[in-house]
Amino acid sequence: MGKKLNALMVSGLTIGPVLGSGIIFLPPLAYEKLGENSILAWVIMMALGGLFAYVFTKMAVIAPNNAGISAIVGKVLGDPFRELSANYLTLAVLFGPVVVALTAGEFLEPLFLNGIHQITLAAIVLVICALMVLSGAAFMAKVMLVLSSLTACLLLAGSLAVLWGLPATNFPHTFPNIANFGQVLLLIFWSIFGWEVLGNYVEEVADPSRTMMQAMKISLLGIVSVYLVTSYALQNSPAGGMAGLLFPLLGKYASVVFGVLSAALCICTIVAFTGAVARQTSERLQVIRLPKSLQKKWISVLLLLMGNLLVLGFVASGWFSFENVIEVANMLFIGNAFLGLICGFRLMPNVNIRIGISVLLVIMTAVAAFLPLYAIIFFLLVTGISLLWSYRNSKRMSCVVHDSCN
Repeated sequence: MGKKLNALMVSGLTIGPVLGSGIIFLPPLAYEKLGENSILAWVIMMALGGLFAYVFTKMAVIAPNNAGISAIVGKVLGDPFRELSANYLTLAVLFGPVVVALTAGEFLEPLFLNGIHQITLAAIVLVICALMVLSGAAFMAKVMLVLSSLTACLLLAGSLAVLWGLPATNFPHTFPNIANFGQVLLLIFWSIFGWEVLGNYVEEVADPSRTMMQAMKISLLGIVSVYLVTSYALQNSPAGGMAGLLFPLLGKYASVVFGVLSAALCICTIVAFTGAVARQTSERLQVIRLPKSLQKKWISVLLLLMGNLLVLGFVASGWFSFENVIEVANMLFIGNAFLGLICGFRLMPNVNIRIGISVLLVIMTAVAAFLPLYAIIFFLLVTGISLLWSYRNSKRMSCVVHDSCN
């Protein structure tokens, strides 16, 4: 397979997923709880996001193949944890895209006059995303670069127009309530997730050590700019919500365009994570030496799509709620990122970086502690079963190699 992705194309795989649905919901939630002090929370979180991006991009550079971060976890912590990391991400992508697809369906539903149901639209979004993944990384990256760049530029331009039109802007002039401020930091922590799947595309990147770091800088500049500028504009002119930030540019069409752009960001998120897991799964199938016909990427994509549609069916039938799905996915994403950060701590001797990673680990633990008990129990079951299964497999292989089993 030719290496086709340059820095701009890799940034296309990053900006959309990291912004994702977070840019739609998190700035209004932060403003609702902190008012004018919300910008302070965003400055802190974007600084942490820069560190998060650096750590996972550096690890993506040393990842040997499309197994991504799980390969690094295996080298640092051992093969059982490699499998655990891969299982966390795979299961998270069985649940997470369903939530994002439902969010996209929510924004798209008002655009169809014949009343296509949100569930149906979510299923269509999942199928479209699967087809985009199958189209190849280069095409995927180009489409996502266009969608994410257009969204970022419109949000930035609209926010700057809002700020320009105000007679004055307000900076924080009082200290925030510490409890509320901490709660908001935990809430908006989700705005920095997405960087951890970069390593799953490393085999398709030309000159990874140079290209990945360039892409990280481009992506980080765009993501930080969008979050800080839109959040500051929103807290100075909150009446129209996030869609209102586009009003100076688009007038009465602002809400419709914002809905389309929001759905586009949701699609970027699904495509990036599904593509990452499809590549990781293909690598895992090669390791266990399944027939080559079963190692194809389309097999992995089809299995993920079937899993997503099954979970969506459970939501439609009322067996799972929207909150059930997102909370289970969040717990699994945290587990995968946690393992990655532990490896980053061990691989990067710089004291300042290790302090920053420690802060991220503490915040992540706090976020996990506030998730419901059923999500934590499911996470613990996945962890226990994965480690036990890996241990038994490694013991069986050792027996075969040394011919020491009865």
